[in-house]
Amino acid sequence: MSTEGSSHAGTVADLALDDVALIRIQQPAVPSSYRLVCFPDLPDAGNSSVCYLAMAELLLPTVELLIVQYPLVHADDPKPPGNCPGLADKIYDAVLDWTDRPLALFGHRLGAELAYGVAQRLERETETGPLTLFVSGRPGPGHRGFLGPPALRCRVVALTGDHDPQAPLPGVRAWRRCTAGPFDLEVFPGAPGYLDSHRREVVNLVHDQLISLHGPEPDRAAPKQGA
Repeated sequence: MSTEGSSHAGTVADLALDDVALIRIQQPAVPSSYRLVCFPDLPDAGNSSVCYLAMAELLLPTVELLIVQYPLVHADDPKPPGNCPGLADKIYDAVLDWTDRPLALFGHRLGAELAYGVAQRLERETETGPLTLFVSGRPGPGHRGFLGPPALRCRVVALTGDHDPQAPLPGVRAWRRCTAGPFDLEVFPGAPGYLDSHRREVVNLVHDQLISLHGPEPDRAAPKQGA
């Protein structure tokens, strides 16, 4: 398994933000058709990233997976990286290096909020924006009484477990108010941990969503493992 990092240097208020990078997992032997940028949970991003490494083994070769590497957190720093001002902006800068192919974002827990912020900037400041925003295990901003116009135009797919105390269904459904585009809700059996216990189903969901929006490429596509 090989990894490759890419990051933008820049002047920011918090120098720790220079640690933001995207890590490419298993570079495809042929040019990929899509890129999936994964935003792990915070602050336990290291353990969360293991799930995405396992997902990479199941992805079609047409989907290139990248994982956001967050700033290092010191033991004496009470502020988790998710609360660092400008973190979503710094991630956006790193993502810009990878927008030469259709892009989707996948955020889990606090990573979902960061992915949402990056998706907004991609739509606002680039010509295409993301194909799809996948938000996992996190209530949408709308559950807090959000009344403004939808911030996105892309498809939003929300995922949760049917007994997840951190992401009750009414809160997860609130992501619907965040986009003027299509919205899908996928509920998996069980409590937290569905990204591990239902990994293959999650990967197939990603494939189906990308292909439905951008069309299949039969000359490159491989059958789903275990299908």
